[in-house]
Amino acid sequence: MNKSVKKTRMYDAEATRTRLLDAAEALFADRGYNAVSVRDIARHAHVNLAAVGYHFGSKENLFVESLMRQMRPLNASRLATLDALEARVVPPTLAEVLDAFSRVMVEAAISEQTTGTRLHRNLSRAFAESDEIARIVFRKEMLPAAMRFLQAIRRASPELSLPAATHGVAMFAGCLVHTLRWAVSPPFPELLAGVIPDANTLIASLVAFGEAGFHKLAEVKSPKKGRRKK
Repeated sequence: MNKSVKKTRMYDAEATRTRLLDAAEALFADRGYNAVSVRDIARHAHVNLAAVGYHFGSKENLFVESLMRQMRPLNASRLATLDALEARVVPPTLAEVLDAFSRVMVEAAISEQTTGTRLHRNLSRAFAESDEIARIVFRKEMLPAAMRFLQAIRRASPELSLPAATHGVAMFAGCLVHTLRWAVSPPFPELLAGVIPDANTLIASLVAFGEAGFHKLAEVKSPKKGRRKK
C-alpha cells in the first residue's frame, strides 16, 4: 500500500470517528442516554452501523468518550491555572482555588452556547442516568483533577478536615454543574429579573457561595458515638 492511500484511509477513519462523536454528543444532549440507540447515532453521523463498534466498541464507550472529549481540555486548562497559582511565592487563597476550579467551565459554556448546553446536559445525565457511566467518567477524567483541587483547598484552608473538604468539593462541583445550566439556559429566567449575568458575575457568585460553604464546613463537628450500654 502506497503512502498516499494509507494516509487517505487514516484520514477517513479519523473523520468517521469525529462524525460519530459529534452525532453522539448532540443526540445524547437532546434526548438523553437511554433514549438514543447506536442505530440513531450511526444514522445521524451518516456512517455504517458497524463503524460504532469498530471505533468505540459500545454505546457506553461512545458516550463516555464524547463527554471526555469536552472535559479533557477544560481540565487541562484549570489544572494549568492551579499550577500557576501554586508556583507563586504567595500561596493561593481559597477563593482563588475555587475560581480556578470553575472559571474555565463557565466561560467556555457562555462563549459557545451550543457546546455549553451539551456539556451541561451530558455531564448532568452521566450522573443522573447511569451509575456505571458516572463511575467511568469520574475515575478516568475527573478524579485526578478533583484530587489536585482537594489538596489545594486543604492547603488554603488547613482548618478543614479531610472528610469536610471532600464533602465540600463534591457539593461545590454540584453547584458548578448547576451554574452551567444558568449560564446557558436558566430554568427560571423570571428569577433573574431580566438581567442575564455575565461570566464574571456568575463565577464571583459561585466562588463567594463556595468559600462561605467551606468555611462553615470547618465548623461542623462530627457526631460523637454514643457509649455502649453495659
